[in-house]
Amino acid sequence: MSMTNRSGSTPFGRLRAHFEASRAACPACGYEDPEVEWRVTTTGCRVAYRHRCPSCDAVEEHEFSL
Repeated sequence: MSMTNRSGSTPFGRLRAHFEASRAACPACGYEDPEVEWRVTTTGCRVAYRHRCPSCDAVEEHEFSL
């Protein structure tokens, strides 16, 4: 399941908004993505936030156990 609520009205939405607001540059190549978007998926017991760099395709991921 993917979250699309960008308003930050849920804990998951607020964490996603935090990642999008605080991301400065790709850790692999240094590219600064002006339209940073984190994808959120969940399995029910884990929540994963992923961002793919549009410049070098490096994937940054933060995963949490519930």
